[in-house]
Amino acid sequence: MDRHALAELLVYPGEADAACRAAILAGGDFEIWNGAVPVDHLVRVYRRRERLNRSERIPSLGFTDAVSRLESCALTDVLLGYARSARRDYHFHLFLAPDAAQIVACLGVSQSTDQDG
Repeated sequence: MDRHALAELLVYPGEADAACRAAILAGGDFEIWNGAVPVDHLVRVYRRRERLNRSERIPSLGFTDAVSRLESCALTDVLLGYARSARRDYHFHLFLAPDAAQIVACLGVSQSTDQDG
């Protein structure tokens, strides 16, 4: 998938999708992996990650919303991917339909070492 095709899929009106789209279009790294992963497994994993991020005060974009979107989607499996902003300030987690035709959810996790901001 090329960067423009991926950016066009980031249409959800949330902050994470917009920031991820901007990062991809600005030349940030990205990859979509082959092989689908069960949604129910990802919901459990990302709920734990969200609690850990919150307890460690790691800034994020759209984490709660992304987990909710995953949990409520009608799919049993999704593809995983990532994107990083060129400045490397955020690492985005992407969850795509198995045919890669739509983004199910997107979240961003700050890569800043300054945990106060």
